[in-house]
Amino acid sequence: MNYYFDTEDGPTRETSHPNFVSAMTSEFYYDCTDEFSPFGNDDGADLLYNLEDWYREKRLIRNTAKWMFNQIDEMGFEYKSKDCSELMDLKTINEIQEKDNYLILSMDNSIIATGFGQIKITGKIDTKIKFLTLKALDRQILVNSEDRNRVDYISRMEKMKLDLSNFE
Repeated sequence: MNYYFDTEDGPTRETSHPNFVSAMTSEFYYDCTDEFSPFGNDDGADLLYNLEDWYREKRLIRNTAKWMFNQIDEMGFEYKSKDCSELMDLKTINEIQEKDNYLILSMDNSIIATGFGQIKITGKIDTKIKFLTLKALDRQILVNSEDRNRVDYISRMEKMKLDLSNFE
């Protein structure tokens, strides 16, 4: 299996798997300065870098979800990311955010970067990772749905959700 790793220039079409390039056609997927892109925020950029290292070392796709949850939990949040990764109840999410303001966003940024990063590196995505990534996108849409200042952000999450949903 051929893996595609970035250079110090960051994500580019040339350093991405052809399946990623053909499915993720928007320029924002390669923009490391775009906070709304999978790899443009700090959590997403760090996750992609670590995911590349993990693939270099392990050379396998198995156990990506376990690895990802360990990466997130190493950030030191009060709640375990695996337990929070399927939450869609806004009341519960808000309660968690009151106690740990950055968990949900950091977790979702990391999950989204893992999903798109796996496609970018390997050209495919685990069923579980795809499910978790779609859930993270939905959760970000839900959490931000009542904030009129987040229309562009929500639009980006919806575009990524559509692109990922269409990826086979």
